[in-house]
Amino acid sequence: MVYRVAFQYAGNHHDADDIAQEVFLKVFRSLGSFRQDAQFTSWLYRIAMNACIDHARRAAPAPAASPTDGEDGNPLDALPTDAPGPEEHAYAGELGVVLREAIERLPPRQRLIFSMRHFEELKLTEIADALGLAEGTVKRQLHAAVHRLRATLRGLRTGELL
Repeated sequence: MVYRVAFQYAGNHHDADDIAQEVFLKVFRSLGSFRQDAQFTSWLYRIAMNACIDHARRAAPAPAASPTDGEDGNPLDALPTDAPGPEEHAYAGELGVVLREAIERLPPRQRLIFSMRHFEELKLTEIADALGLAEGTVKRQLHAAVHRLRATLRGLRTGELL
């Protein structure tokens, strides 16, 4: 979960590894300050988000991972690409690539919120708690992300690929 959040924020595997390692060091060091009445996952997401933001401040933006890099651990690899016939299979693969590229082009916060909602299957309140945002802000960011993705897919229908 931490790695997926870091990858969605950073956009590449190298930085995601660094961020995940930093998160677990912070968790280990501050485990004593964890409030037992709080949800552990919300606390962990909050630490992960802060580590992502800190990492972005320290480093220049790195290029996004190639949507066809095929490395394990990318939650987007789970998108369905199998279809009965070769034409459907080819189209589904192209659609998966276009969708991955569209998601990677989302602003970092929208990409993260979209991923937390649709890949991690978290509720809006859980996302809001984890990121320290108001639930309304999470809803607006998620709506904006979905709107951008729909526009991209409409462009695909009309022949205007990314």
